[in-house]
Amino acid sequence: MSGDRKARITITVDPDVLEYAEHLVATGKATSVAAVFNDVIAEKRIADQRALALLRERARQADPARVARMMRHVNRQLAEHGFPAAPGE
Repeated sequence: MSGDRKARITITVDPDVLEYAEHLVATGKATSVAAVFNDVIAEKRIADQRALALLRERARQADPARVARMMRHVNRQLAEHGFPAAPGE
């Protein structure tokens, strides 16, 4: 990712967020404000990928009979409130 060509974007941030990003640059903890935002988004992406991997692993370990009972319960509640059944049922 680091060696790829960077794309320019324009964002609007809260003043206190910008102040903190500029503080990180001024104290040498970041090379630029853009680097601060890039690093945070990269960390968020990694965290999201890890969470999804954990969710998929837990889904692989799920008891199919229990999941089916839960989905029937969810779909009954949806029907009672006029919503369509959840996908997969």
